[in-house]
Amino acid sequence: MVVSRELSALHDKSAMQRNGSRNYVTEANYIEFAGVKVVTPTGNVLVEDLTLTVESGSNLLITGPNGSGKSSLFRVLGGLWPLVSGHIVKPGVGSDLNKEIFYVPQRPYTAVGTLRDQLIYPLTADQEVEPLTHSGMVELLRNVDLEYLLDRYPPEKEVNWGDELSLGEQQRLGMARLFYHRPKFAILDECTSAVTTDMEERFCSKVRAMGTSCITISHRPALVAFHDVVLSLDGEGGWSVYKRDDSQVIPEDGMSSAKPSETHRQSDAMVVQRAFSTARKESAYSNSKAQSYISEILAVSPHLDESIGLPIVPQLQQTPRVLPLRVAAMFKILVPTVLDKQGAQLLAVALLVVSRTWISDRIASLNGTTVKYVLEQDKESFIRLIGVSVLQSAASSFIAPSLRHLTSRLALGWRIRLTQHLLKNYLRNNAFYKVFHMSSKTIDADQRITHDLEKLTADLAGLVTGMVKPSVDILWFTWRMKLLTGQRGVAILYAYMLLGLGFLRIVTPDFGDLTSREQQLEGTFRFMHERLRTHAESVAFFGGGAREKAMVESRFEELIAHSALLLKKKWLFGILDDFTTKQLPHNVTWGLSLLYAMEHTGDRALTSTQGELAHALRFLASVVSQSFLAFGDILELNRKFVELSGGVNRIFELEELVDAAQCDDSMTGSLIKRSEFYSEDMISFTEVDIITPGQKMLATKLTCDIVPGKSLLVTGPNGSGKSSIFRVLRGLWPIVNGQLTRPQDRIVEDAQLDCGVFYVPQRPYTCLGTLRDQIIYPLSQEEAELRALNMHRIDGKFDDTTNILEMRLRTILENVRLLYLLEREEGGWDANLNWQDTLSLGEQQRLGMARLFFHKPRFGILDECTNATSVDVEEHLYKLAKDMGITVVTSSQRPALIPYHSVELRLIDGEGKWELRSIKH
Repeated sequence: MVVSRELSALHDKSAMQRNGSRNYVTEANYIEFAGVKVVTPTGNVLVEDLTLTVESGSNLLITGPNGSGKSSLFRVLGGLWPLVSGHIVKPGVGSDLNKEIFYVPQRPYTAVGTLRDQLIYPLTADQEVEPLTHSGMVELLRNVDLEYLLDRYPPEKEVNWGDELSLGEQQRLGMARLFYHRPKFAILDECTSAVTTDMEERFCSKVRAMGTSCITISHRPALVAFHDVVLSLDGEGGWSVYKRDDSQVIPEDGMSSAKPSETHRQSDAMVVQRAFSTARKESAYSNSKAQSYISEILAVSPHLDESIGLPIVPQLQQTPRVLPLRVAAMFKILVPTVLDKQGAQLLAVALLVVSRTWISDRIASLNGTTVKYVLEQDKESFIRLIGVSVLQSAASSFIAPSLRHLTSRLALGWRIRLTQHLLKNYLRNNAFYKVFHMSSKTIDADQRITHDLEKLTADLAGLVTGMVKPSVDILWFTWRMKLLTGQRGVAILYAYMLLGLGFLRIVTPDFGDLTSREQQLEGTFRFMHERLRTHAESVAFFGGGAREKAMVESRFEELIAHSALLLKKKWLFGILDDFTTKQLPHNVTWGLSLLYAMEHTGDRALTSTQGELAHALRFLASVVSQSFLAFGDILELNRKFVELSGGVNRIFELEELVDAAQCDDSMTGSLIKRSEFYSEDMISFTEVDIITPGQKMLATKLTCDIVPGKSLLVTGPNGSGKSSIFRVLRGLWPIVNGQLTRPQDRIVEDAQLDCGVFYVPQRPYTCLGTLRDQIIYPLSQEEAELRALNMHRIDGKFDDTTNILEMRLRTILENVRLLYLLEREEGGWDANLNWQDTLSLGEQQRLGMARLFFHKPRFGILDECTNATSVDVEEHLYKLAKDMGITVVTSSQRPALIPYHSVELRLIDGEGKWELRSIKH
């Protein structure tokens, strides 16, 4: 198989060379780009005619401004983007990446599974050449300071590691994965941006020691000492190469695509180049501004008395209601009054059902009358009867589609009501966060609000329609039967119905739980596909298609096995149900017909008597048949309601959790009221315990004041609780001990939100919408225009609101060096793209800072939100924040940010210890 692949590759290469094609990939023990052009799928040229060789044992560092094409170069190398022109040489066979070239992505990718699965990914246990032993796992995790994960998580426990680990811990786990695979070449795509500088240097030394050649993307000049060559991209097609001795080497056509006049992005590139060209390992930090300060301890954490148990962090708990109460609550939402629109539709459905029953009765009567007129050979009456029958058929053909239409409209209206009811509280006061992260059980809210709710309302509308029809039919045809057979016939009919109902209730499986479990498995299966879509590029770089296929198929097989079990139970129950409600009733019909015939009086020899008897027996058979059909529908309703109860429980379990999230008493009661205070000009922690929902102490009795003009830098190892402090500050986690004082967002003149605290998260968030929407989020365009107008009123300026907003946004984009987005993306401010896929991580982070500058809060919470930008850009952004009067609270691993802060909060070990230090420059 390998030989045939090699022959195929050689054949393809020779064929392309014969045809004079410039773009092809060949195999060698090194990586070479020869005249390679990198073009995005939208047609933007990032790199022109790149010519570069990376020998085995050599190390390449790639730099350049955000969006300049650093990661895109590897997309071409890995075969994710087509090779437009040029020639690529690399180890292995084929155009994609392979085991000789291992990729560690910019956005950490953690597979759902055990800790061992993370280390060997994308391999499975069956594909390992040498199985990874426990001692091997310990060694790999010790190399990245993550051995404590072995104590925290059982070896065989499957975990969604993306939710459990911090960004830095995920990046370190990615490096442990690299140490396990030991490839010839490692592509490190800004994969250590959230770890400390000393740990990053340890990683580089370890990789070099095991003989792996690195191709690294990074903005940290200190890493130049671990690389032989620096490739600098300018984002306009141009590129430059620097050797280890810092002398600049530019190939003949290396800058062939550079513009005659220097653009803003090329200017950014020159700043990056100068930073790297002057970097030395031994002097990278000794002469930096980061070291020119004096630190003085202001406060330390008190001693933690381990004999005293930790305060309990309350979990989000709903008060479960019994099914009848949930059904009552549901109908109160769906049909609040009879005069409501849905109430009118229900009345219309009932009217149509009664009309259909009356027409069914008339048709049954016509069947018997037809036989009578045929026996009596009454042509005139027969023709008149045909005319009546045509009219009844026309009415019936109108009623049936109208009933289906009203049922669908009813389901749609109910879906709108129930969705709006859930979203009203689900998207208020961060209830969605509490449902996902503070609940004691896993809640697939997305599956419940979308698929489960749609199925529930559709089934419910069908159930209501089906409930009205058999009820009306039973009453109507019971009355008809009493007229024909008297009370004895009715008693026989109802005795059979009750016995049949009792029998079927005994043998009916628990369809409610089975259906609920099926919907849960459907949600898990959908989650696996959504997760694959989110991490498609990382999985493709890893070559993890086979591993992902195995994980998706395991969930699919679990779903299919359960569905097969449910179908089998439905099949077996359907046999008993059909026998009881459709087949056996024929015998009852014959018995009632015999009873009627025996009691009928009259001369059987007369044709008129025979006609009357035939008419009556035909009509009786139709009445009994319709009665049993209605009885069967009622039994079917019982099964449908049992199945429906599973959906009702899933939807209203979510509703109860959302309601609990809105109620302080559900989690902390009056504790929050005692522990949280508001002040316009400060943030203060007073003996606040920072404890995770999993009951892990991160900071003991944290005491710290943040006042305007005195920015705070939060430092500490990965997983020590830096982001957790911000979660407590934002109110996402409850305060179990101590007192928190913070600014409160308040409504000022013209209903504008006065922003006290604004958060820029660790993982950039790009909303669905235009480029304008990315900056003004979470405001709407109308709210943003009003805010911009108010700011101009303060300055004594007036203009068109739209122009004022766009002028301000343009200034902000220019400040964060993203003005080129307006020219690059078609549509300008109204460009509506998938920004998460369109922008690089660094561009997304700068867009997050643009959002901060637009809202201009008194305090800005910056959670490692600039670690993918270059040092000069990062310093520029912090200078802007200082000039705008924004006091920042920063979580970062970069010493270069120390000069922009006055106080440092150092989390020592993630076990409760901390120090508060002043920073004197």
